[in-house]
Amino acid sequence: MNWDHIENNWDDFKGKIKQNWTEISDQQLEMVAGKRDRFARVIQRTYHIGASEAELQLSDWQNSQINIDGHFYAKPPLLHKHF
Repeated sequence: MNWDHIENNWDDFKGKIKQNWTEISDQQLEMVAGKRDRFARVIQRTYHIGASEAELQLSDWQNSQINIDGHFYAKPPLLHKHF
């Protein structure tokens, strides 16, 4: 997913962000204002992790926010195996 979509809909994504990163405060999210680089730094500082780990977490979360058909989900849909 393109980060511009997340930034432009930041208020809609804040709840999903707090589900994933429970230690991040509302105040921090307001400060981030949808800027990806700021958000990566907040993750890094809040969880005392390196920049590369914060970026990996953020990329994984970003990629999980949209299904291939373009619809957003609170959680990634379950994949069912067909035998």
